[in-house]
Amino acid sequence: MSRQSEHDQAVNAAGEIYRKNGKKVWVNPGSEKNKAWGEKYVDVIVPSDKSEQSAWLIEIETKESVSEHEAERQWKDYSERYEHWYLAVPKGTNTQAKLILTRNEIKNCTVIIWTKDAKGIHTFWNLPGLK
Repeated sequence: MSRQSEHDQAVNAAGEIYRKNGKKVWVNPGSEKNKAWGEKYVDVIVPSDKSEQSAWLIEIETKESVSEHEAERQWKDYSERYEHWYLAVPKGTNTQAKLILTRNEIKNCTVIIWTKDAKGIHTFWNLPGLK
């Protein structure tokens, strides 16, 4: 499976979790541009209230994309553009992700974890907006 395919499956899985919990959600897997927030197409956008004036923003990474390159290319921009956002990383890469965020002085980001089991079922811990 390609890295992009793995990423897109995780993006769509997060979107499905929100939908199953009755939340409105927009997903932007791969090159799809379904909804922008602040002129950027964050992977998962979940309105935090009915007015849709604020949202939980979640950027999903794969094992390979938890990197300095992504921090320079994308995470720094998000840290300047958004008051707060979430970075979903595969289990086992959260320490690396936190170190990269610290090295790049990104403080307005919460790291959350996801996994995919042998059956292809994705699990996310601490998705914002869900109880």
